[in-house]
Amino acid sequence: MRAIAPTALVLRRRAIESSLRCSLSFAADGLCFEERFGDDASKAALLQLMAGKQPDRVLIPGCFLGGEDVQFWLRRGTRRLDGVDLNNLGARWSVIVPELRRTFGADVHFQQAPLEQLPFPNDSFDVIASAAVLEHVQNLEAVSAESARVLKRGGLAWHSFGPLYFSFGADHCIDAYGDECGYDHLLLTEEQYLSRVSDQAFFDRQPNPNLPFWARHDQFSFAFAREYLATFRKYFHVRHVVAKISGAGLRFRAEFPDKWQQLRAAGIAEEDLLVKGLSIVLQKRNAD
Repeated sequence: MRAIAPTALVLRRRAIESSLRCSLSFAADGLCFEERFGDDASKAALLQLMAGKQPDRVLIPGCFLGGEDVQFWLRRGTRRLDGVDLNNLGARWSVIVPELRRTFGADVHFQQAPLEQLPFPNDSFDVIASAAVLEHVQNLEAVSAESARVLKRGGLAWHSFGPLYFSFGADHCIDAYGDECGYDHLLLTEEQYLSRVSDQAFFDRQPNPNLPFWARHDQFSFAFAREYLATFRKYFHVRHVVAKISGAGLRFRAEFPDKWQQLRAAGIAEEDLLVKGLSIVLQKRNAD
């Protein structure tokens, strides 16, 4: 997929821009619908910047249970991999981490830690990589500064994140009520919205009864795509950007024009309603 993804994004760009019908306020090297080809094209750009070098030490924010985001780097021969997660999963880590060490022959360590206060010395890592994490951080400035602090000079960061809060279904649960409700986290009153996300009897009937976890704990960034990029530029060179366009958002705009006008009348830009997420490659500045 990484081999064909950059070309696929080039070939599809004109069609995506035509469907979008609005210009973006930030430069994007590629556009994709939903997730298709986006992360693969972004990782291809990252690997190209690495020029075939294997990173000695990698940090995975949001390591959770050591899935693909962790094993991608272990398969590439990383000697030491550190994972941090906001939740303490020590009992499960005690099983998972030794298995990862045996399977990949690498030094693997997981621990609980906030991204705003990483428990590592300056200039520790060659690469930082995260997936589905940064849409939940509330102090993006502190997280960016800490990431830059623990990266070596010239070190690389790869992040894939979304859905961004103003896009379709971005609270991870409201669209379970139907496609016409995909922006109800923005359209409902606070009382109406809390009533929806608190209805556990409804969510118990869904394939994943834990959908409202993030909404109940108010764990969202609320930043727009352009705000993420502006914050990153304080600490990094932005080397590659893929903007993920919400196909569900485009369908909603066509099928529910009255609700769409309500969103626009509230002052929300079409870009912010339709950009579902970003995949980005960052490089720490060599001189601060």
